Amino acid sequence: ATLTVKILWRKKWKLAIWWPLLFPHFSYISTLRNFVIDFLFKFLVIGNAGTGKSCLLHQFIEKKFKDDSNHTIGVEFGSKIINVGGKYVKLQIWDTAGQERFRSVTRSYYRGAAGALLVYDITSRETYNALTNWLTDARMLASQNIVIILCGNKKDLDADREVTFLEASRFAQENELMFLETSALTGENVEEAFVQCARKILNKIESGELDPERMGSGIQYGDAALRQLRSPRRTQAPNAQECGC
Repeated sequence: ATLTVKILWRKKWKLAIWWPLLFPHFSYISTLRNFVIDFLFKFLVIGNAGTGKSCLLHQFIEKKFKDDSNHTIGVEFGSKIINVGGKYVKLQIWDTAGQERFRSVTRSYYRGAAGALLVYDITSRETYNALTNWLTDARMLASQNIVIILCGNKKDLDADREVTFLEASRFAQENELMFLETSALTGENVEEAFVQCARKILNKIESGELDPERMGSGIQYGDAALRQLRSPRRTQAPNAQECGC
């Protein structure tokens, strides 16, 4: 695999396109067509241990539930290209460990994140009570402009619920977060959570609220956007009122 990567680089092929073919356990692309990527967004998945963060990421990328999921040690990485309003966006997603002993390590990955899934377990009041600390870290270490969606995971265990939908919805509204309840087991609202977050980032780029060229924005232009930026501007016709002498 190492030799193949070197050959690809020598030929100046797009490693972002070939990566899923070389390492399918890291990345997933729904079809093998040659995507022209418009943007790259850095995403985080944060929250207490045991909330199902790794299972959400695995369901999003692989479209199946991860049966043998253990607690994440440090961080794990995954990526996927999604279509948001006609634009192809590559999400580079860092799944962080929720255990306190890894916090000093995982916090270093917050820098320059454009979006985040803030995850709690609807059957665990303890994970819900910890949300404020996770939210504070994200906005302090990543950016005040980071787009965050609150995810109440394990929606399939509604009979064991300890946190009501209304309570979590109020928390999200008070802290200017989007909110969905998800199920990594059934896949309900999993892709929608990532898409909603990416769509809001795109809206902020289009409105000028987010600048992809600002250092630490967590956003990079892809091939298509760069091509538009680098294309020569049309020369304006000379003003007819100017003197031609």
